[in-house]
Amino acid sequence: MKKRVLIVGACAIIVLLAVGAVFAWSTWGDVTRVSIDRSAQVDSDAQQDDGTPGEGLSDDGPVAAEAGEDELDISLLVGSDSRDELESTEGFGEFAGERADVVMVLIRPADGSRAALLSLPRDLLIDDVCRTSGQHKLTEALEGCESGLNGPTALIVSVEAVIGQTIDHFALIDLAGFQEAVDAVGGYEICLERPVRDRKARLELPAGCTQATGAQTLAWLRSRSTQELTASGWRTVPGVSDLTRNERQRAFLLSMMGELSDFGSPKDVADVAQVIAPFVTVDSELTFLDAVNLAWALRGLQGGNIEELEVPVSDATTAGGAAVLIAEIDIAEMVREYLRPEIVGEPTDALTG
Repeated sequence: MKKRVLIVGACAIIVLLAVGAVFAWSTWGDVTRVSIDRSAQVDSDAQQDDGTPGEGLSDDGPVAAEAGEDELDISLLVGSDSRDELESTEGFGEFAGERADVVMVLIRPADGSRAALLSLPRDLLIDDVCRTSGQHKLTEALEGCESGLNGPTALIVSVEAVIGQTIDHFALIDLAGFQEAVDAVGGYEICLERPVRDRKARLELPAGCTQATGAQTLAWLRSRSTQELTASGWRTVPGVSDLTRNERQRAFLLSMMGELSDFGSPKDVADVAQVIAPFVTVDSELTFLDAVNLAWALRGLQGGNIEELEVPVSDATTAGGAAVLIAEIDIAEMVREYLRPEIVGEPTDALTG
């Protein structure tokens, strides 16, 4: 099984990028833009035998948002496992192209109420939007469709079908950019009770608190087989899984938001943005002003200011032998309950906290 690289930070990177761009316009010009081809969606192969759209699609494209267009701003934040810019791929495995190793959905109600961050496991089994039938892992959607539908569009359509809402914007950062970003902000603090290691991920950290480099942070976040040193020797940390990695990525993301809030001046953010801009991709409809607005909104997402939505999953194996995760709930229904608490008949502070 090919090694995967867990990247986190797309959200943090676009924050750094956009705020810095206010003071360094040339930085914004270094960002890669990709067209989200909603008019094409999927080709005729994705039509059912009777000519109707495949599951998860409508005649007009992605699943329409149940909330009004002016009520929400939803951004898809992605970390890819591209190796293209790495000086060395040792410990990461090699393959061409990229897949989605981190998939997060940031939901911001326009009324300024508490935002939500939904983390979708990379191995979540979803319907394949490129075909009339069949399923695959969410991570694979970023590879696009043979019909020519680009990866970001295929991933957006896939996520929209899962959450039942329309994605407004897309931001992606690759592996090399992730490491640059962590180093640019002075590292990421990782505190541990015992020394840990993971030879496959090239992870080795001592007990106590370490101001980890970008490479060390990446190893910590991508580790699937973390071991800890006990009095009896090395043992696998109980319960480590892809879900553990999701928890680590959320903690990292919120920590990065805190780092941004502590920056002494916009120039500090601009300096960081200049370093990492070449590793960032955004949708072509994300304007300069949109990015600045998103940046400042993300800058305040810490602690109690954000609702963390988790997807309970169970392990499964496909007919082809692939290990996947199955959602135990209707994810779209969970999102609707967050957005429309009155439909479950129980008060909640999700939109007022």
